[in-house]
Amino acid sequence: MKARTESSMLFVKKIFREHYRSRPEFISPPPRTEAREFGYWSFDLGEMTRHLSFRSPEEVRAEIIRVAPLHAYRSAAYYQYPSAPMEEKGWAGADIIFDIDADHLDLPCVSQHVYHVCSTHGLVIEHDKTCPRCGRELMEVDWVCDTCLSAARAEANRLAEILIDEFGVGIGEVEVGFSGNRGYHLVVYSPDYLELDQMARKNLVSYLTCVGFVPRLLGLPGGDGARGRPRLDLLPPPRFDESGWYGRIVKRIYSLLQRPEELSGLGKYARYVDDVREAWSVEPDWGVAPYGFWAVLVQEAVRRESLRIDPVVTTDVHRLLRLSGTLNGKTGLLAGRINLEMLEDFDPLREFVVLPRDRRVRVRVSYSPAFNLGGEEFDEVLEPRSIELPIYAAVYLILKGLAVLEAG
Repeated sequence: MKARTESSMLFVKKIFREHYRSRPEFISPPPRTEAREFGYWSFDLGEMTRHLSFRSPEEVRAEIIRVAPLHAYRSAAYYQYPSAPMEEKGWAGADIIFDIDADHLDLPCVSQHVYHVCSTHGLVIEHDKTCPRCGRELMEVDWVCDTCLSAARAEANRLAEILIDEFGVGIGEVEVGFSGNRGYHLVVYSPDYLELDQMARKNLVSYLTCVGFVPRLLGLPGGDGARGRPRLDLLPPPRFDESGWYGRIVKRIYSLLQRPEELSGLGKYARYVDDVREAWSVEPDWGVAPYGFWAVLVQEAVRRESLRIDPVVTTDVHRLLRLSGTLNGKTGLLAGRINLEMLEDFDPLREFVVLPRDRRVRVRVSYSPAFNLGGEEFDEVLEPRSIELPIYAAVYLILKGLAVLEAG
């Protein structure tokens, strides 16, 4: 099996190299290429090569074509000496980056598409980490579905809107990219944020994720006990046209009032929903229900408005992220930029399939759920069997660890 796996990865590398040679224009290095660190994970070495620097985008493309890496990366940071060891690079600022991954969104579907697979006997439902039929160790496969990708896309779109509306970032200063697997990256290219240190970036994350948010400091219900109860008459009443967290919480409460079946924890306060919904038809009216009712709604509104971003990625001022226009070595899909205006309708499983569609190859599939890729439907495979697939789909399953190239 090891030899067949090696031959499968050699096949994938060949396909990656063909792609880079035929479509070098896809490879899109970041601004100020000469000040960036680059790195890649190779098929051959099985390890990360870092601290590379190039004088131009053309040099970057030439290196990617030469190496045909499994994964390719570039720094968010700018350095005086990008090829030097980390302590000698001379940090000169870093773009603000955000990572949104479907795994971080607490979606109910996630647990439904974690599969345990035996290379000999296929999908195993009941197990103790080994196949009950042959004793082999099972492989755990984390799949990603349309629901996952749609939720991640919506979260990325929401983040972009907040950066533009609440932070004053220009539309042209926000870059959105699909990771090539299960999420999105957002990069802010703005001189206003370039030199923010780690603590400042942590504060930015806290704002976006609502860590440490105290509703009563904004005159909103949500504290504990009498001491936490705000004096709403001391502040202007929140309105629908408010900006920032204030306005977003109010709008979210209005949305929740239209779908009370989504609310839990109201208990004895549920009887106020109809009256409040009617009272809020024009502007928020905080006097039509008791404090306990508002406390539940504010807490739920904050939970839903909190962005699910990876704090480690944003606060790391030396972070590497995927080089736009390269292939993701976990799927064979393109990791690339998306026009912000097109994000809402973007379908990565159709639009970022760039490997050959007109050539087919025979692979042995150990298991595969039914899936849609490149506009084509593929049936579920419950037990190992030989199948002929388009190259892009074969590469997808090989990189998922679910298929190997058939000999001959």
